[in-house]
Amino acid sequence: MPKHLRSYALLFQSLFILPMAQANEWDWVPRESLSEAQQATLSQYCRGAYVDSWQVIDGDNTHLLADMIYRDEQGTLFMDGAATLRQPLSQLDADSIKGVPGEYYQAKGDVSLRAEGQIIRSDNAYISSMDGNQTAQFDNAKFLSHKSRIRGEAGEISRTRDGLIFIKEGFYTTCEPGENSWQLYGSSIELNPDSGFGTAKHVQIRIHDIPVFYFPWLRFPLDTRRQSGFLFPSFGISGKSFTLSAPYYLNLAPEYDATITPNLVLPIGEADRDDKDQNGQGIDIELRHLSRYGETQFEQSTFYDENGDEATLRKFTTDQRLTDSFGVGAYLEDNPTENRVPEANNTSIQEEDHYERRGYARYNLGNFSSNVQVRRFQTPDPAEDKPLEWLPRVSASYRYADTQYSYRPDIEFTDFFEPDKEGQDGQRAVLNQDFNARFGNEWGEITAGMLHQYRDYQLHDYDNDQNNRASVNHLSYYLDTSVVFERRFNGNWRQTLEPQMSYLYAPYEEQSDIPDFDANEMEMTYGQAFSHRRFSGNDRIGDTEQVALGLESRIYDDNNVNRWTLQGGQVFYLKDRKVGIDGNTGEVVDDSTHSAVLTTAAYNGDNFTLANHFNYDFDENRVDLAQSALKYTPDSGFVFNLSFSYLYDDNEDDMTKQSSFGTIIPINDNWHFFHQQSYDWVDREQTAQVEGFGYENCCIKTTFSYQRWRDNDGLFDEGVFIQFILRSLSGVGRTNSDIDTIADDYWNQGKVGY
Repeated sequence: MPKHLRSYALLFQSLFILPMAQANEWDWVPRESLSEAQQATLSQYCRGAYVDSWQVIDGDNTHLLADMIYRDEQGTLFMDGAATLRQPLSQLDADSIKGVPGEYYQAKGDVSLRAEGQIIRSDNAYISSMDGNQTAQFDNAKFLSHKSRIRGEAGEISRTRDGLIFIKEGFYTTCEPGENSWQLYGSSIELNPDSGFGTAKHVQIRIHDIPVFYFPWLRFPLDTRRQSGFLFPSFGISGKSFTLSAPYYLNLAPEYDATITPNLVLPIGEADRDDKDQNGQGIDIELRHLSRYGETQFEQSTFYDENGDEATLRKFTTDQRLTDSFGVGAYLEDNPTENRVPEANNTSIQEEDHYERRGYARYNLGNFSSNVQVRRFQTPDPAEDKPLEWLPRVSASYRYADTQYSYRPDIEFTDFFEPDKEGQDGQRAVLNQDFNARFGNEWGEITAGMLHQYRDYQLHDYDNDQNNRASVNHLSYYLDTSVVFERRFNGNWRQTLEPQMSYLYAPYEEQSDIPDFDANEMEMTYGQAFSHRRFSGNDRIGDTEQVALGLESRIYDDNNVNRWTLQGGQVFYLKDRKVGIDGNTGEVVDDSTHSAVLTTAAYNGDNFTLANHFNYDFDENRVDLAQSALKYTPDSGFVFNLSFSYLYDDNEDDMTKQSSFGTIIPINDNWHFFHQQSYDWVDREQTAQVEGFGYENCCIKTTFSYQRWRDNDGLFDEGVFIQFILRSLSGVGRTNSDIDTIADDYWNQGKVGY
């Protein structure tokens, strides 16, 4: 709201500048009468636009026009019958005008004042143009600002000689003529352009002439200067409680500010009053500081239930770029209240098993980059295993590449600390070097390379209270080849066909003494088939001798847009693999002679996209991976989303088998129905359900939905969510931050900017 109320100031700062053009017109032009360029600036929901026909006239003269014009002996000017007083920057029209030039003008009957981008109409007007006593007053006034689309009515509009503007019994809106989806009404509104703020008494927000919010007093900014004051509240209603939050913004200094948000949670129903840990009150605090180097932010959310028990979360972030090459930062999360979290929270802090605390410094220059980082965690639940900490991690990398050769060295040193003092921790030094040479032209290429991986560990075993050292020095070799064929068809459509082959030889190296600090096995996909490493992280070095074969085809339309991508391939293993993620190495961990067949098919249309990944193991007659995602969004506003994900695991409980369906269906030009349901086929239960309605026109957008979902603890919750935005004013309501829903898709789609 505040940033748009400033348009009052822009409208009324020039109340003395008398306007031009047709005084009895609001300059509204229907969409079909606008030019193509003007229509392109409109939302799909807007029926037209205000087109300012004002034109500044040359010269400094004042022009008079009326059925009768005369001046009496005292110098008073009388204009009767279709009177017009035109000046270079303004024009005043009325049934009659009288006044003394250079002192005042008084207009009666169908008064219209126009200036560039502004219209004011009233029954009567008095304008004083004396130096040092410039005032203006309009009775039963209507006003319009073309650029901001603000229009409204007021019982009286006046302006004092010191620039203060008073509006009595008035409202404003940005809705189109004849449409009052929302209005801001005030019994008394005072605007001060010099200080940059305004105040209003007995303020109402009206939706279709129905008051939905009331503020006894409201202070708001008129321009880009920040002002302290209340922001619009948010509220939420679930099956358990009613939540209300009322933020207050503090403009403390040009470089820092604060937002304080009191929260109140009240039970709904007598049964929920016994659940006192969910009812109570709290306060959220956000502090921000912006320097020439970067931004710093502190957030805290505290909540007290009806028993007086406290739950608090805190977060501090800073990122400072001290020079073009050097920067420092910190990220600190904290939960000091024994694994309790606030029931109401308007900050960016979320409930976590482990709260991260890290500080870092970075230095980058050209192709060289480096980073020093310390990372620790707070784990409120003592039953949870604490993550490994970095005390510290130092890394550096360099990239060199030309048209034929590439060299990429990476070094890293990490001091791992095990907070639980179980198993192993210690220091790890890493050196990775990737060197390759490329030979090729437009239709094909061959790349031969070598990957050097060195690890050195200084370890401590807490179980045996022993120190030991381990190291591994490994060389692997690869050869990548590809050939590109191309044909044209159907005019300028183009298809490529690219056979690929990659040979990778990574000999076995004993790694039984190497711990698993950060190694992970990568999911086998078409892209991973041509990777030169089996594991992510810097611990395990995968052994293999393999050949990957693939065939990729892309189809481009006559605008060179990639419409289809088709990929298929398979990895053939020439040796058994003896290195797994953990445990001793040397024993065969994978003796398969080839991978599953890896396929990808993707289509990119103007309003239709489809992506599929499908891996099939012919030896086991088994699908290893199946992922599909379809999205259809025609211009009609209809949306259809469908996705399915399946990932095989030997342990059936660890399988992934989920589907999701969501749709947005237009009912008419303004109303939409949306629905979503997600299902877990392993647990055989629905994990999310959403139904709701959305309404949108040129000045308002709102959604009403019922949502039921499964949280991270496997428990179900449900609620009714209401959200609406008043264009050029503000937004009110509450969304569900626990899940991604089709309601969010509806809320964020469309061409109306808020």
